[in-house]
Amino acid sequence: MTAPRWLARLPLHLPEPVLAALRWTIGVEWIAVTTRGRRTGRPHTVVVDVVAPCGDGWYASTSRGHRADWVRNARADPRVVVRARGRDVPARWRDATGAEGADVLLRFLRAHPWYGAAVVRMVGYDADLSAVDAALRAQLARWPLFALEPAAPRS
Repeated sequence: MTAPRWLARLPLHLPEPVLAALRWTIGVEWIAVTTRGRRTGRPHTVVVDVVAPCGDGWYASTSRGHRADWVRNARADPRVVVRARGRDVPARWRDATGAEGADVLLRFLRAHPWYGAAVVRMVGYDADLSAVDAALRAQLARWPLFALEPAAPRS
């Protein structure tokens, strides 16, 4: 079960002070990612959960994993634009699924047990969140996670 489309897009329409209050209350951040359509070339914007910082960028997850349209678009053209905290940042997408992603996801789930458990139930992942870290890390290595890193300025 994924969130209804209107709910997933709600952060695109909320003013920054409201988003800041939600970040403070829940302890989680959302960003908007704009990709270019792999067939049309038109811009498409989605809202994704930030799992953790990735250097100056973000690790992000999505409920549809590698099947998500924005992921398929980014795989075709990894140049994206991230809107975070009221500013647009040119960035590059990369797949961080595997050992890197498992470490990041484990830290996120341990730091945000309530929100993490809600997300796990909502997207239908099969994970035992009460498992010891090594066992859970092995399960998390299969979960899709993506890095969005600020693009180097062109010279």
